[in-house]
Amino acid sequence: MTAENTDPLRILADKPREMSAFAALLEAMRREGHQAELLGSPERQQDFYAFTPPIPVDAELAVNGVAGFVDHTVLPAPQEDPRRVATQDAVAVRLIELLTGLATAAPGGGLVVHVAAGPWMGASKKVGERLYAQVVEMANKAVKRGKPFVDLRRLPQGPFPVPTIGFWPCPDERRVIISFDDLTSGWSGHPGPDGHWQFNISDIRPTVGRAIESKLRKQLAGVRAVAEARPIGLLVDCRPMLSPGKKKPEPVFDLPPMVAGALIHQIAEDWPGVLNKAWLISPLSGVTAVYGEGSGLSW
Repeated sequence: MTAENTDPLRILADKPREMSAFAALLEAMRREGHQAELLGSPERQQDFYAFTPPIPVDAELAVNGVAGFVDHTVLPAPQEDPRRVATQDAVAVRLIELLTGLATAAPGGGLVVHVAAGPWMGASKKVGERLYAQVVEMANKAVKRGKPFVDLRRLPQGPFPVPTIGFWPCPDERRVIISFDDLTSGWSGHPGPDGHWQFNISDIRPTVGRAIESKLRKQLAGVRAVAEARPIGLLVDCRPMLSPGKKKPEPVFDLPPMVAGALIHQIAEDWPGVLNKAWLISPLSGVTAVYGEGSGLSW
């Protein structure tokens, strides 16, 4: 039996995003000095876990000798303007065509392009091609320098996020990921009397927060009913990643850890006793504890 086949994470191989998320969580815990391992997957190994009815949770983890259950969820993007979605589709296809050859020379063999579709909406063909050329020029500079690149003098025109070029370790022939930054939902925050930031997240709870609320209300509440004494955790994923057969990543919302924590705290208050810990995994912040006792990554 090969080392690959004995890797406990292989039990999650049917869902590559999920497997990579748990791998990142375990690695982050170990770097922090904890003993962390994947024990199994109740959702996939129902004969091994004698719960009736079976518990719908992705993984059982042991952290410093304490075993608990963790479920993975993607933080969804809010519903978007259909015109913007159509523009994003067209821009993603064109940029992937233009950048795939260049990506082979990038560190890791893959490019991640963070860009807004807004400048292309309603633009003439000539203007659109000029915008594509500017992104390609940025990507060329990033690959030549061997480090992520942003050019504040170029795109965008108007109130759109500035495009950035980054790298990723490409696992297959899909060498270019296009991540769109021009989502319309947002939040506001201010420092409270205790010095901690307080956020107004009413705009994002019904949209972005729906995945977290659904997990606590249905899935994890069911786990708690049959595993009263076990820690229960939620791994919230906001990385832009390609799914098989897709030309652009599934829409996700990349919240800063403080905002994600405020959102999860508000939802968890409506479902007391269900959740012990939550972690956020994002392209900018890595793995961060956003809910639960203590500031570390363990239970």
